[in-house]
Amino acid sequence: MTDRTLFDLLDAAPAHAVALRFEGSAITYGALRERALRIAGGLRRHGIGRGDVVGLWLPNVPDWLSIAFACARIGAGVMSLNMRYGAKETGDFIRRARCKALVYMPAYRGKDYDALMGAVEPQSLATLALAVPLLQAPVHAPSDRAGAVAHPWPRVARVDLDDLAGAAPDAVAGGEPGDACIILSSSGTTSQPKLIVHGQGRVARHAGDVAAALAMQGGDVRLLLAIPLCGAFGYTVAMTALAAQAPLTLVENFEPAETARLLVADGITHMFGTNDMLDKLLEAGGPEWKPQALRMYGHANFTPGLMALPQRAQQRGIAMRGCYGLSETLALFASQPAEAPLTRREQSGGVPLAPDARVRVRSLETRECLPPGESGELELLTPDVMLGYLDDAAATAAAFTDDGYLRTGDLAYLNGDGGFTHLSRIGDVLRIGGYLVNPLEIEEVVLAASGAAACQVVAVEAHGSARPVAFVVGGSGYTHAEAAVLAACKAQLAVFKVPIRVFRVDAFPVTPSPNGEKVRKNELRTMAQQMLAAEETARC
Repeated sequence: MTDRTLFDLLDAAPAHAVALRFEGSAITYGALRERALRIAGGLRRHGIGRGDVVGLWLPNVPDWLSIAFACARIGAGVMSLNMRYGAKETGDFIRRARCKALVYMPAYRGKDYDALMGAVEPQSLATLALAVPLLQAPVHAPSDRAGAVAHPWPRVARVDLDDLAGAAPDAVAGGEPGDACIILSSSGTTSQPKLIVHGQGRVARHAGDVAAALAMQGGDVRLLLAIPLCGAFGYTVAMTALAAQAPLTLVENFEPAETARLLVADGITHMFGTNDMLDKLLEAGGPEWKPQALRMYGHANFTPGLMALPQRAQQRGIAMRGCYGLSETLALFASQPAEAPLTRREQSGGVPLAPDARVRVRSLETRECLPPGESGELELLTPDVMLGYLDDAAATAAAFTDDGYLRTGDLAYLNGDGGFTHLSRIGDVLRIGGYLVNPLEIEEVVLAASGAAACQVVAVEAHGSARPVAFVVGGSGYTHAEAAVLAACKAQLAVFKVPIRVFRVDAFPVTPSPNGEKVRKNELRTMAQQMLAAEETARC
Protein backbone atom coordinates (compact mmCIF):
# COMPACT_ATOMS: atom_id res chain seq x y z
CA MET A 1 0.00 0.00 0.00
CA THR A 2 1.36 3.44 -0.93
CA ASP A 3 -1.13 5.37 1.21
CA ARG A 4 0.92 4.73 4.37
CA THR A 5 3.43 7.16 5.79
CA LEU A 6 6.66 6.05 7.36
CA PHE A 7 5.37 6.98 10.80
CA ASP A 8 2.52 4.52 10.32
CA LEU A 9 5.08 1.74 10.89
CA LEU A 10 5.41 2.93 14.48
CA ASP A 11 1.71 3.60 14.94
CA ALA A 12 0.86 0.05 13.82
CA ALA A 13 3.13 -1.69 16.34
CA PRO A 14 2.13 -2.61 19.92
CA ALA A 15 3.53 0.04 22.25
CA HIS A 16 4.92 -2.55 24.69
CA ALA A 17 6.75 -4.62 22.05
CA VAL A 18 10.54 -4.33 21.79
CA ALA A 19 11.62 -2.35 18.73
CA LEU A 20 15.37 -2.02 19.35
CA ARG A 21 18.09 -3.62 21.46
CA PHE A 22 21.19 -1.51 21.89
CA GLU A 23 24.14 -2.07 24.19
CA GLY A 24 22.14 -4.18 26.63
CA SER A 25 19.04 -1.98 26.72
CA ALA A 26 15.64 -2.60 25.16
CA ILE A 27 13.61 0.21 23.55
CA THR A 28 9.92 -0.40 22.97
CA TYR A 29 7.88 0.83 20.03
CA GLY A 30 6.07 3.11 22.47
CA ALA A 31 9.32 4.68 23.65
CA LEU A 32 10.66 5.03 20.11
CA ARG A 33 7.40 6.64 19.00
CA GLU A 34 7.37 9.05 21.97
CA ARG A 35 10.99 10.08 21.34
CA ALA A 36 10.27 10.66 17.65
CA LEU A 37 7.17 12.73 18.44
CA ARG A 38 9.10 14.92 20.88
CA ILE A 39 11.92 15.46 18.37
CA ALA A 40 9.31 16.25 15.71
CA GLY A 41 7.75 18.83 18.01
CA GLY A 42 11.14 20.38 18.68
CA LEU A 43 12.02 20.54 14.99
CA ARG A 44 8.70 22.15 14.19
CA ARG A 45 9.15 24.76 16.92
CA HIS A 46 12.52 25.66 15.38
CA GLY A 47 11.01 26.25 11.96
CA ILE A 48 11.60 22.86 10.32
CA GLY A 49 8.57 21.59 8.45
CA ARG A 50 7.21 19.84 5.42
CA GLY A 51 9.50 19.98 2.42
CA ASP A 52 12.61 20.88 4.42
CA VAL A 53 15.69 18.65 4.61
CA VAL A 54 17.55 17.64 7.77
CA GLY A 55 21.11 16.37 7.50
CA LEU A 56 21.52 13.24 9.63
CA TRP A 57 25.16 12.61 10.50
CA LEU A 58 25.20 9.94 13.19
CA PRO A 59 26.51 6.39 13.61
CA ASN A 60 24.26 3.41 14.35
CA VAL A 61 22.53 4.68 17.48
CA PRO A 62 18.80 4.52 18.31
CA ASP A 63 18.39 8.26 17.83
CA TRP A 64 19.28 7.84 14.15
CA LEU A 65 15.90 6.16 13.77
CA SER A 66 14.13 8.51 16.21
CA ILE A 67 15.21 11.48 14.08
CA ALA A 68 14.33 9.79 10.78
CA PHE A 69 10.80 9.09 12.05
CA ALA A 70 10.51 12.58 13.53
CA CYS A 71 11.30 14.05 10.12
CA ALA A 72 8.77 11.73 8.47
CA ARG A 73 6.16 12.86 10.99
CA ILE A 74 6.47 16.54 9.96
CA GLY A 75 7.02 15.82 6.25
CA ALA A 76 10.73 16.69 6.20
CA GLY A 77 13.32 14.64 4.35
CA VAL A 78 16.59 13.26 5.71
CA MET A 79 19.91 13.75 3.91
CA SER A 80 21.81 10.66 5.04
CA LEU A 81 25.49 11.43 5.71
CA ASN A 82 28.27 8.89 6.17
CA MET A 83 30.40 9.34 9.31
CA ARG A 84 33.48 8.82 7.14
CA TYR A 85 32.86 11.88 4.99
CA GLY A 86 35.34 14.71 4.98
CA ALA A 87 34.69 18.45 4.79
CA LYS A 88 34.36 18.59 1.00
CA GLU A 89 31.86 15.73 0.72
CA THR A 90 29.82 16.85 3.72
CA GLY A 91 29.60 20.44 2.53
CA ASP A 92 28.70 19.38 -0.98
CA PHE A 93 25.79 17.21 0.19
CA ILE A 94 24.51 19.84 2.64
CA ARG A 95 24.57 22.43 -0.15
CA ARG A 96 22.99 20.25 -2.82
CA ALA A 97 20.23 18.97 -0.52
CA ARG A 98 19.69 22.49 0.88
CA CYS A 99 19.76 21.18 4.44
CA LYS A 100 18.02 23.49 6.89
CA ALA A 101 19.16 21.58 9.97
CA LEU A 102 22.01 19.19 10.80
CA VAL A 103 21.92 16.56 13.56
CA TYR A 104 25.45 15.40 14.36
CA MET A 105 27.95 14.27 16.97
CA PRO A 106 30.53 16.97 17.78
CA ALA A 107 33.15 14.28 18.37
CA TYR A 108 33.16 10.56 17.65
CA ARG A 109 35.86 7.88 17.73
CA GLY A 110 38.66 10.45 17.88
CA LYS A 111 37.30 12.64 15.08
CA ASP A 112 36.37 16.30 15.70
CA TYR A 113 33.25 16.95 13.62
CA ASP A 114 32.95 20.57 14.72
CA ALA A 115 36.44 21.22 13.40
CA LEU A 116 35.50 19.39 10.21
CA MET A 117 32.43 21.59 9.77
CA GLY A 118 34.65 24.63 10.29
CA ALA A 119 36.61 23.51 7.21
CA VAL A 120 33.53 23.32 4.99
CA GLU A 121 33.31 25.98 2.30
CA PRO A 122 31.15 28.76 3.81
CA GLN A 123 28.81 28.96 0.80
CA SER A 124 27.90 25.30 1.31
CA LEU A 125 26.21 26.20 4.61
CA ALA A 126 24.04 29.00 3.21
CA THR A 127 20.76 27.18 3.93
CA LEU A 128 21.76 25.75 7.32
CA ALA A 129 19.76 27.42 10.13
CA LEU A 130 19.96 24.89 12.97
CA ALA A 131 22.64 22.57 14.38
CA VAL A 132 21.51 19.78 16.73
CA PRO A 133 24.43 18.06 18.47
CA LEU A 134 23.93 14.65 20.05
CA LEU A 135 26.22 14.90 23.03
CA GLN A 136 27.96 11.86 24.48
CA ALA A 137 29.98 14.11 26.81
CA PRO A 138 29.99 17.87 27.51
CA VAL A 139 31.76 19.84 24.79
CA HIS A 140 32.31 23.52 24.13
CA ALA A 141 30.43 25.20 21.31
CA PRO A 142 32.63 25.75 18.25
CA SER A 143 34.26 29.15 17.96
CA ASP A 144 36.09 31.09 15.28
CA ARG A 145 39.83 30.93 15.54
CA ALA A 146 41.46 34.24 16.37
CA GLY A 147 42.37 36.14 13.23
CA ALA A 148 40.61 33.62 10.95
CA VAL A 149 38.15 34.68 8.29
CA ALA A 150 34.64 34.58 9.77
CA HIS A 151 33.00 31.21 9.15
CA PRO A 152 29.23 30.61 9.38
CA TRP A 153 29.41 27.31 11.31
CA PRO A 154 30.04 28.76 14.83
CA ARG A 155 27.09 31.15 14.39
CA VAL A 156 24.49 28.57 13.35
CA ALA A 157 21.75 28.37 16.00
CA ARG A 158 22.26 25.38 18.32
CA VAL A 159 20.08 23.21 20.49
CA ASP A 160 21.14 19.89 22.02
CA LEU A 161 19.08 16.93 20.87
CA ASP A 162 17.82 16.16 24.38
CA ASP A 163 16.74 19.79 24.78
CA LEU A 164 15.06 19.69 21.38
CA ALA A 165 13.11 16.62 22.53
CA GLY A 166 12.37 18.04 25.98
CA ALA A 167 9.09 19.79 25.23
CA ALA A 168 5.64 18.49 24.33
CA PRO A 169 5.33 15.82 21.60
CA ASP A 170 4.14 16.81 18.15
CA ALA A 171 0.35 16.78 17.98
CA VAL A 172 -0.39 17.08 14.25
CA ALA A 173 0.86 14.66 11.60
CA GLY A 174 2.31 16.64 8.72
CA GLY A 175 3.87 13.95 6.54
CA GLU A 176 2.21 12.49 3.45
CA PRO A 177 2.94 9.23 1.58
CA GLY A 178 4.35 11.15 -1.37
CA ASP A 179 6.77 13.22 0.71
CA ALA A 180 10.49 12.59 0.43
CA CYS A 181 11.77 10.81 3.52
CA ILE A 182 15.36 9.80 2.74
CA ILE A 183 18.02 11.10 0.34
CA LEU A 184 20.82 8.64 -0.37
CA SER A 185 24.00 9.29 -2.30
CA SER A 186 25.42 7.07 -5.01
CA SER A 187 29.03 5.96 -4.71
CA GLY A 188 30.27 8.41 -7.34
CA THR A 189 33.34 6.36 -8.30
CA THR A 190 33.55 7.96 -11.76
CA SER A 191 31.49 11.17 -11.46
CA GLN A 192 29.72 13.44 -8.98
CA PRO A 193 27.52 11.30 -6.71
CA LYS A 194 23.83 11.45 -7.51
CA LEU A 195 21.36 12.21 -4.73
CA ILE A 196 18.61 9.59 -4.76
CA VAL A 197 15.23 10.58 -3.29
CA HIS A 198 12.78 8.05 -1.83
CA GLY A 199 9.21 8.71 -0.73
CA GLN A 200 7.49 7.68 2.50
CA GLY A 201 4.80 5.52 0.95
CA ARG A 202 7.22 3.59 -1.23
CA VAL A 203 9.67 2.96 1.62
CA ALA A 204 6.85 1.78 3.90
CA ARG A 205 5.51 -0.55 1.21
CA HIS A 206 8.94 -1.90 0.37
CA ALA A 207 9.60 -2.68 4.03
CA GLY A 208 6.32 -4.53 4.29
CA ASP A 209 6.90 -6.45 1.06
CA VAL A 210 10.35 -7.61 2.20
CA ALA A 211 9.11 -8.61 5.65
CA ALA A 212 6.34 -10.71 4.12
CA ALA A 213 8.47 -12.30 1.39
CA LEU A 214 11.25 -13.30 3.81
CA ALA A 215 8.83 -14.64 6.44
CA MET A 216 9.82 -12.12 9.10
CA GLN A 217 6.34 -11.53 10.45
CA GLY A 218 6.28 -13.77 13.50
CA GLY A 219 6.70 -13.57 17.23
CA ASP A 220 10.08 -15.32 17.31
CA VAL A 221 11.82 -13.30 14.55
CA ARG A 222 14.82 -11.18 15.61
CA LEU A 223 17.16 -9.19 13.37
CA LEU A 224 20.65 -7.81 13.82
CA LEU A 225 22.00 -4.78 11.97
CA ALA A 226 25.77 -4.21 11.87
CA ILE A 227 25.96 -2.23 8.60
CA PRO A 228 25.53 1.56 8.65
CA LEU A 229 22.02 3.01 8.82
CA CYS A 230 23.18 5.84 6.57
CA GLY A 231 23.31 3.58 3.50
CA ALA A 232 20.55 1.94 1.47
CA PHE A 233 21.39 -1.53 2.80
CA GLY A 234 21.27 -0.66 6.50
CA TYR A 235 18.29 1.68 6.14
CA THR A 236 16.26 -0.94 4.28
CA VAL A 237 17.00 -3.65 6.86
CA ALA A 238 16.01 -1.35 9.73
CA MET A 239 12.73 -0.33 8.10
CA THR A 240 11.97 -3.96 7.27
CA ALA A 241 12.49 -5.00 10.90
CA LEU A 242 10.15 -2.26 12.11
CA ALA A 243 7.54 -3.16 9.49
CA ALA A 244 7.75 -6.78 10.67
CA GLN A 245 7.44 -5.61 14.29
CA ALA A 246 10.50 -7.73 15.04
CA PRO A 247 13.16 -6.68 17.58
CA LEU A 248 16.25 -5.23 15.91
CA THR A 249 19.62 -5.55 17.65
CA LEU A 250 21.50 -2.44 16.56
CA VAL A 251 25.31 -2.67 16.46
CA GLU A 252 27.08 0.68 16.52
CA ASN A 253 30.25 -0.58 14.84
CA PHE A 254 30.84 -4.01 13.42
CA GLU A 255 33.29 -5.86 15.65
CA PRO A 256 33.32 -9.55 14.67
CA ALA A 257 33.76 -11.16 18.10
CA GLU A 258 31.09 -9.03 19.79
CA THR A 259 28.69 -9.43 16.87
CA ALA A 260 29.19 -13.20 16.95
CA ARG A 261 28.32 -13.13 20.65
CA LEU A 262 25.17 -11.07 20.06
CA LEU A 263 23.96 -13.41 17.33
CA VAL A 264 23.83 -16.19 19.91
CA ALA A 265 22.86 -14.18 23.00
CA ASP A 266 19.95 -12.35 21.32
CA GLY A 267 18.70 -15.40 19.41
CA ILE A 268 19.02 -13.63 16.05
CA THR A 269 17.06 -15.28 13.23
CA HIS A 270 17.92 -12.92 10.34
CA MET A 271 21.08 -10.96 9.57
CA PHE A 272 22.11 -9.07 6.45
CA GLY A 273 25.60 -8.00 5.50
CA THR A 274 28.48 -8.48 3.11
CA ASN A 275 30.17 -11.80 2.43
CA ASP A 276 33.41 -10.68 4.07
CA MET A 277 31.50 -9.82 7.28
CA LEU A 278 30.32 -13.42 7.55
CA ASP A 279 33.87 -14.64 6.85
CA LYS A 280 35.09 -12.52 9.79
CA LEU A 281 32.27 -13.78 12.02
CA LEU A 282 33.20 -17.41 11.35
CA GLU A 283 36.83 -16.64 12.15
CA ALA A 284 36.03 -14.69 15.32
CA GLY A 285 33.46 -17.19 16.58
CA GLY A 286 35.89 -20.09 16.47
CA PRO A 287 35.36 -23.66 15.26
CA GLU A 288 32.55 -24.43 17.71
CA TRP A 289 30.51 -21.27 17.08
CA LYS A 290 27.05 -22.00 15.70
CA PRO A 291 24.28 -19.38 15.92
CA GLN A 292 21.50 -21.94 16.32
CA ALA A 293 18.58 -19.53 15.81
CA LEU A 294 19.95 -17.95 12.62
CA ARG A 295 17.72 -18.91 9.69
CA MET A 296 19.13 -16.59 7.06
CA TYR A 297 22.25 -14.58 6.33
CA GLY A 298 21.28 -12.32 3.43
CA HIS A 299 24.49 -11.27 1.76
CA ALA A 300 25.92 -8.98 -0.87
CA ASN A 301 29.04 -10.33 -2.58
CA PHE A 302 31.34 -7.34 -2.19
CA THR A 303 34.60 -9.25 -1.73
CA PRO A 304 35.90 -11.63 -4.42
CA GLY A 305 37.94 -14.68 -3.59
CA LEU A 306 35.79 -16.10 -0.77
CA MET A 307 34.88 -19.18 -2.80
CA ALA A 308 34.89 -21.56 0.19
CA LEU A 309 32.76 -19.32 2.41
CA PRO A 310 29.27 -20.64 1.48
CA GLN A 311 30.28 -24.23 2.21
CA ARG A 312 31.98 -23.24 5.47
CA ALA A 313 28.86 -21.34 6.52
CA GLN A 314 26.59 -24.26 5.63
CA GLN A 315 28.70 -26.57 7.79
CA ARG A 316 27.89 -24.26 10.73
CA GLY A 317 24.19 -24.37 9.89
CA ILE A 318 24.13 -20.84 8.42
CA ALA A 319 21.94 -20.50 5.33
CA MET A 320 23.45 -17.88 3.04
CA ARG A 321 21.05 -16.24 0.60
CA GLY A 322 22.35 -13.83 -2.00
CA CYS A 323 20.48 -10.55 -2.25
CA TYR A 324 20.36 -7.72 -4.75
CA GLY A 325 19.42 -4.09 -4.59
CA LEU A 326 20.36 -0.61 -5.64
CA SER A 327 20.12 2.72 -3.89
CA GLU A 328 17.48 3.54 -6.52
CA THR A 329 15.31 0.55 -5.55
CA LEU A 330 16.37 0.21 -1.91
CA ALA A 331 18.66 -2.60 -0.96
CA LEU A 332 16.45 -5.67 -0.83
CA PHE A 333 14.87 -5.76 -4.26
CA ALA A 334 15.51 -9.51 -4.60
CA SER A 335 16.76 -12.52 -2.68
CA GLN A 336 17.65 -16.03 -3.72
CA PRO A 337 14.96 -18.60 -2.82
CA ALA A 338 15.40 -20.36 0.52
CA GLU A 339 14.82 -23.76 -1.11
CA ALA A 340 17.41 -23.23 -3.88
CA PRO A 341 20.64 -25.25 -3.84
CA LEU A 342 23.71 -23.61 -2.34
CA THR A 343 25.26 -23.10 -5.77
CA ARG A 344 22.46 -20.65 -6.53
CA ARG A 345 21.99 -19.15 -3.07
CA GLU A 346 25.64 -18.12 -2.93
CA GLN A 347 25.15 -15.86 -5.96
CA SER A 348 23.93 -12.26 -5.92
CA GLY A 349 20.46 -11.78 -7.37
CA GLY A 350 17.30 -13.71 -6.69
CA VAL A 351 13.56 -13.42 -7.10
CA PRO A 352 11.94 -9.98 -6.68
CA LEU A 353 10.47 -9.57 -3.19
CA ALA A 354 7.72 -7.10 -4.12
CA PRO A 355 4.71 -8.98 -5.58
CA ASP A 356 4.35 -6.53 -8.47
CA ALA A 357 8.06 -6.30 -9.36
CA ARG A 358 9.40 -7.66 -12.65
CA VAL A 359 12.83 -8.15 -14.24
CA ARG A 360 14.18 -8.51 -17.75
CA VAL A 361 17.61 -8.61 -19.39
CA ARG A 362 18.51 -6.68 -22.53
CA SER A 363 21.37 -7.36 -24.94
CA LEU A 364 24.21 -4.87 -24.72
CA GLU A 365 24.69 -5.03 -28.48
CA THR A 366 21.22 -5.29 -30.05
CA ARG A 367 19.15 -3.92 -27.12
CA GLU A 368 16.73 -6.80 -27.61
CA CYS A 369 15.30 -8.59 -24.58
CA LEU A 370 17.14 -11.84 -23.92
CA PRO A 371 15.92 -15.33 -22.93
CA PRO A 372 17.05 -17.03 -19.71
CA GLY A 373 20.73 -17.85 -19.52
CA GLU A 374 22.00 -15.04 -21.76
CA SER A 375 23.83 -12.14 -20.14
CA GLY A 376 22.92 -8.51 -20.65
CA GLU A 377 21.81 -5.39 -18.81
CA LEU A 378 19.36 -6.01 -15.99
CA GLU A 379 16.21 -3.86 -16.05
CA LEU A 380 13.77 -3.69 -13.13
CA LEU A 381 10.14 -2.69 -12.79
CA THR A 382 9.05 -2.06 -9.19
CA PRO A 383 6.47 0.14 -7.47
CA ASP A 384 9.05 0.86 -4.75
CA VAL A 385 11.51 2.67 -6.99
CA MET A 386 12.98 6.09 -6.15
CA LEU A 387 11.09 9.32 -6.72
CA GLY A 388 14.08 10.49 -8.75
CA TYR A 389 17.50 12.11 -8.61
CA LEU A 390 17.44 15.38 -6.70
CA ASP A 391 17.38 18.40 -9.03
CA ASP A 392 18.32 16.26 -12.03
CA ALA A 393 15.31 15.61 -14.23
CA ALA A 394 17.49 14.65 -17.19
CA ALA A 395 19.34 11.92 -15.25
CA THR A 396 16.05 10.68 -13.80
CA ALA A 397 14.50 10.37 -17.25
CA ALA A 398 17.60 8.65 -18.64
CA ALA A 399 17.49 6.06 -15.82
CA PHE A 400 14.16 4.65 -17.06
CA THR A 401 12.96 3.00 -20.25
CA ASP A 402 9.85 4.27 -22.02
CA ASP A 403 7.76 1.58 -20.31
CA GLY A 404 9.02 2.37 -16.81
CA TYR A 405 11.81 -0.15 -16.23
CA LEU A 406 14.89 1.07 -14.36
CA ARG A 407 18.17 0.67 -16.23
CA THR A 408 20.46 -0.77 -13.57
CA GLY A 409 23.82 -0.70 -15.32
CA ASP A 410 24.37 -4.24 -14.02
CA LEU A 411 25.19 -7.40 -15.96
CA ALA A 412 22.90 -10.36 -15.20
CA TYR A 413 21.02 -13.26 -16.71
CA LEU A 414 17.52 -14.59 -16.10
CA ASN A 415 17.02 -17.94 -14.39
CA GLY A 416 13.70 -18.82 -16.00
CA ASP A 417 11.66 -18.77 -12.77
CA GLY A 418 11.12 -15.03 -12.45
CA GLY A 419 14.52 -14.55 -10.84
CA PHE A 420 17.99 -13.62 -12.03
CA THR A 421 21.68 -13.95 -11.24
CA HIS A 422 23.71 -10.77 -10.94
CA LEU A 423 27.22 -10.88 -12.36
CA SER A 424 28.85 -7.44 -12.11
CA ARG A 425 28.58 -3.78 -13.02
CA ILE A 426 28.58 -3.36 -16.78
CA GLY A 427 31.34 -0.78 -16.43
CA ASP A 428 33.49 -3.44 -14.79
CA VAL A 429 32.97 -6.03 -17.53
CA LEU A 430 36.06 -6.67 -19.61
CA ARG A 431 35.64 -6.60 -23.38
CA ILE A 432 38.52 -8.78 -24.48
CA GLY A 433 39.07 -11.31 -27.25
CA GLY A 434 35.70 -10.43 -28.75
CA TYR A 435 33.90 -11.54 -25.56
CA LEU A 436 32.37 -9.98 -22.48
CA VAL A 437 34.33 -11.33 -19.50
CA ASN A 438 33.37 -10.99 -15.85
CA PRO A 439 36.58 -9.88 -14.08
CA LEU A 440 35.66 -12.09 -11.14
CA GLU A 441 36.58 -15.14 -13.24
CA ILE A 442 40.17 -13.92 -13.48
CA GLU A 443 40.35 -12.45 -9.97
CA GLU A 444 39.44 -15.72 -8.31
CA VAL A 445 42.20 -17.61 -10.15
CA VAL A 446 44.75 -14.91 -9.31
CA LEU A 447 43.76 -14.94 -5.64
CA ALA A 448 43.92 -18.72 -5.39
CA ALA A 449 47.32 -18.86 -7.11
CA SER A 450 48.93 -15.89 -5.36
CA GLY A 451 47.64 -15.99 -1.80
CA ALA A 452 47.11 -12.22 -2.04
CA ALA A 453 44.60 -10.49 0.20
CA ALA A 454 42.71 -8.82 -2.66
CA CYS A 455 42.70 -8.62 -6.45
CA GLN A 456 41.21 -6.35 -9.08
CA VAL A 457 41.37 -6.87 -12.85
CA VAL A 458 40.88 -4.19 -15.50
CA ALA A 459 41.22 -4.14 -19.28
CA VAL A 460 43.55 -1.76 -21.12
CA GLU A 461 44.69 -1.30 -24.69
CA ALA A 462 48.02 -3.08 -25.17
CA HIS A 463 49.70 -4.54 -28.24
CA GLY A 464 46.81 -3.46 -30.44
CA SER A 465 43.93 -4.99 -28.47
CA ALA A 466 42.20 -4.93 -25.10
CA ARG A 467 44.09 -7.05 -22.58
CA PRO A 468 43.52 -7.82 -18.88
CA VAL A 469 45.85 -6.46 -16.20
CA ALA A 470 45.67 -7.66 -12.59
CA PHE A 471 46.46 -5.74 -9.42
CA VAL A 472 46.96 -7.47 -6.08
CA VAL A 473 47.29 -6.28 -2.50
CA GLY A 474 49.46 -8.63 -0.44
CA GLY A 475 48.62 -9.63 3.10
CA SER A 476 50.86 -10.64 5.98
CA GLY A 477 53.81 -12.71 4.78
CA TYR A 478 52.85 -12.29 1.12
CA THR A 479 55.53 -12.91 -1.51
CA HIS A 480 54.85 -11.58 -4.99
CA ALA A 481 55.53 -14.37 -7.49
CA GLU A 482 54.13 -13.00 -10.73
CA ALA A 483 55.49 -15.74 -12.99
CA ALA A 484 53.83 -18.49 -10.95
CA VAL A 485 50.52 -16.63 -10.91
CA LEU A 486 50.58 -16.14 -14.68
CA ALA A 487 51.41 -19.83 -15.16
CA ALA A 488 48.35 -20.78 -13.07
CA CYS A 489 46.19 -18.44 -15.11
CA LYS A 490 47.44 -19.97 -18.36
CA ALA A 491 46.61 -23.43 -17.04
CA GLN A 492 43.08 -22.54 -15.96
CA LEU A 493 41.82 -19.74 -18.20
CA ALA A 494 41.24 -19.14 -21.89
CA VAL A 495 44.29 -17.49 -23.40
CA PHE A 496 42.57 -14.11 -23.90
CA LYS A 497 41.66 -14.00 -20.18
CA VAL A 498 45.24 -14.41 -18.98
CA PRO A 499 46.56 -11.10 -17.55
CA ILE A 500 49.52 -9.61 -19.34
CA ARG A 501 50.84 -8.40 -15.98
CA VAL A 502 50.11 -8.85 -12.28
CA PHE A 503 51.13 -5.69 -10.44
CA ARG A 504 51.47 -5.50 -6.68
CA VAL A 505 50.19 -2.31 -5.02
CA ASP A 506 49.90 -1.23 -1.41
CA ALA A 507 46.19 -0.40 -1.74
CA PHE A 508 43.50 0.13 -4.35
CA PRO A 509 42.12 3.62 -4.99
CA VAL A 510 38.70 3.61 -3.34
CA THR A 511 35.64 5.71 -2.63
CA PRO A 512 34.08 5.17 0.81
CA SER A 513 30.44 4.10 0.92
CA PRO A 514 28.15 3.03 3.78
CA ASN A 515 28.52 -0.62 2.81
CA GLY A 516 32.26 -0.61 2.36
CA GLU A 517 34.87 0.92 0.11
CA LYS A 518 34.26 0.78 -3.65
CA VAL A 519 37.27 0.45 -5.92
CA ARG A 520 37.72 3.20 -8.50
CA LYS A 521 38.28 1.03 -11.56
CA ASN A 522 38.88 4.04 -13.82
CA GLU A 523 41.92 4.98 -11.74
CA LEU A 524 43.19 1.41 -11.85
CA ARG A 525 42.94 1.47 -15.64
CA THR A 526 44.95 4.70 -15.72
CA MET A 527 47.52 3.18 -13.35
CA ALA A 528 47.82 0.09 -15.58
CA GLN A 529 48.37 2.19 -18.68
CA GLN A 530 51.00 4.32 -16.94
CA MET A 531 52.87 1.32 -15.52
CA LEU A 532 52.88 -0.50 -18.86
CA ALA A 533 54.04 2.67 -20.63
CA ALA A 534 56.84 3.15 -18.09
CA GLU A 535 58.04 -0.42 -18.68
CA GLU A 536 57.95 0.11 -22.44
CA THR A 537 59.95 3.30 -22.09
CA ALA A 538 62.51 1.57 -19.87
CA ARG A 539 63.02 -1.12 -22.52
CA CYS A 540 63.77 1.43 -25.23
